Amino acid sequence: MVVALLLLLLGGAASPARLRPMVEVAGSGGLTVSSYRLGATALYTAQAAAGGTGAVVRAAPVVPGGPRWSVPVSAGEPTLELDDTGSTLVVSPGRDGRITFLDARTGKVRWRTSDYAIASVAGDRVVVDSDGVTRMADLVTGRTLWQRPGPAMVLDTDPAHRTVLAVDQQGLPSLLSADDGHLLSGGRGRAVDPWEWAEGGQSETIIGDTLYLHTDMFLAAYRLPDLRPRWRVRIAEPDTLAACGTLICATGGRGVTAIDPATGGIRWTGPRWRSITPDGLAVADDLTAARLDPADGRVVRTYGRGAVAGDLLLRNDRDRTWVTGLVSGEILGVLPLVVRSRSCSLTGDYLVCPGDAQAVTVWKVR
Repeated sequence: MVVALLLLLLGGAASPARLRPMVEVAGSGGLTVSSYRLGATALYTAQAAAGGTGAVVRAAPVVPGGPRWSVPVSAGEPTLELDDTGSTLVVSPGRDGRITFLDARTGKVRWRTSDYAIASVAGDRVVVDSDGVTRMADLVTGRTLWQRPGPAMVLDTDPAHRTVLAVDQQGLPSLLSADDGHLLSGGRGRAVDPWEWAEGGQSETIIGDTLYLHTDMFLAAYRLPDLRPRWRVRIAEPDTLAACGTLICATGGRGVTAIDPATGGIRWTGPRWRSITPDGLAVADDLTAARLDPADGRVVRTYGRGAVAGDLLLRNDRDRTWVTGLVSGEILGVLPLVVRSRSCSLTGDYLVCPGDAQAVTVWKVR
């Protein structure tokens, strides 16, 4: 009776065979992880080493023949990042230690930076600042392609990896050519006010040909590559920034604000929404998922309440979680009660979710 009622509410049909529990294929074994990444063939996790000395990075296969290895690293609470091809795993220290570049297939250490480095992956290259020098290196070998003096506290590249943004210890920005490191613009007297970088909650995002600087109270846009100011608008708590349709959406604790990227004019606001994708899929504070028209914020379709992961909607029901197609409403299967946050993500046919005490589990959902 309960299953029949749920099927009616979800608006989809499912055969008993489709209602079987989904297969768990990998996980952290119930252990707390500081970071994780799900690749095409393996789950990568970072866990504190026994005795509190450094950490251990592990690979667990999610497909037959996938990587399985364990490597100690001298980094406290590291974060993990996979490059676009999934062949290099970047292990960055949370507090201290060196950045380590691992072969994602074998776990072999390819190369390491010195202590207190920062890095930003740019396709098959990586820009690194360490020992007062900013350099571009080959991602696999660490071979230096170019370098220039000057310490940076922020490094980033544009989406096409043509330019490098470097912000120094005084908050002064420089824009460098990714090809050879020559200065395109920047230095004292340029557009970005160094005091803005110290105003609290500051962050930067490059979208298209524009650098956006956002703090707890405002959002400012600067043209690339000359860093000339385009506009500045006051917005409360713009935590994240991303494209939504042809607009730019700032999202924070007070909802979504959609902004014209050319003028800075506010097109619409949605106080109830806590996230929105570039194509307009939004999730509210009560986990209501809906498709919005990014041009005006109008609700086009409501999918119901649940956590969204890719094209899936995850709904809790007492001691289980139902996995349904976001658009079709079809029930794909059932999981243990896992959706206590919005942190589940989908990679191909595999769903990864953090659970109690930041343990991680992966299921095959299709």
